[in-house]
Amino acid sequence: MNDLTRQCAEFPVEHGLRHKLTEGERESLAHMLLMPEHGLVGFIYPSIRANGDGKGRASIFGPGIAEEIHETFEEQTSPDARFEDLRMKQLSMAVVEPLKVVDIGWQGERLTFTGRFEATHPPYAFSMHPGGNPPYYGNNRTEQHGRLVADFTIDGKAYHHEGFLIRDHSWGPRVWGLNQHYKWFHATTGDISIHVFEMLSFGRRLLRGFLWKDGRMSHVAEFDYDITYDDQMMHKAFVARIKDEDGRKVTVDSTALGNIQLDYDPMIWLNEAGLVLEIDGQPGVGWCEFCWNKNYHDFAKDYVTRFGR
Repeated sequence: MNDLTRQCAEFPVEHGLRHKLTEGERESLAHMLLMPEHGLVGFIYPSIRANGDGKGRASIFGPGIAEEIHETFEEQTSPDARFEDLRMKQLSMAVVEPLKVVDIGWQGERLTFTGRFEATHPPYAFSMHPGGNPPYYGNNRTEQHGRLVADFTIDGKAYHHEGFLIRDHSWGPRVWGLNQHYKWFHATTGDISIHVFEMLSFGRRLLRGFLWKDGRMSHVAEFDYDITYDDQMMHKAFVARIKDEDGRKVTVDSTALGNIQLDYDPMIWLNEAGLVLEIDGQPGVGWCEFCWNKNYHDFAKDYVTRFGR
């Protein structure tokens, strides 16, 4: 077992639960839904600030739905609310076994959802990288893939899903606008999992992420890619070539099943793509979020068909 694989396996279980935060800090948990058999992608996203201010978001989009679903709420919770059994007015989350098993639920006007996530590999924490987590983007964060079994309804129609879920857990401060641009990329087949976070801040390129393959975790060392944009500068296809610190190489060839643009902060746009893909020929799913400075994005998209292809 190499050092990183051991670190991941021994990561303290308390980091799968609620953290003590200072004023203004936030803790958020992204559950990215990937359901190509239904033509649907989306997410369920709870976040809580240090003072207990809570927010929940759920979105479903893609070719399998005529009208996108975007449901949000805000709720004052206890600053001591625990993730072992978090219950909010439209959202529930129970960490059944920290870093391994999580139940997630949503009760909205158009969407109801009940699912269980079971991890397929140990969590990768940014603190395990020699450069750590950028301090303007949190104290730490974990990225993890797993299997999902879920039942849900959309506008009263029932669906069943068995597939994969991408789960991101971050805590601490976040200054969105300090990223001039980033790519938050995930891909999994179940046997192989990949995460890469490429951040461009203060004129520097930061690279974090992992390759999980054959039961071994290794930091990403090289990340190269080709991007296909539409006329709104939304990424529609993404080919990634990854090399890890053990010298292993994989290629991910992905296309967007569904896209959406999110407005989370006055400084940036988040352009989202839920992906269908192949990793070295094996079918899988994934996600690719591009963060753009708004001024740059809104200027550049008028030129993307001329120069950005």
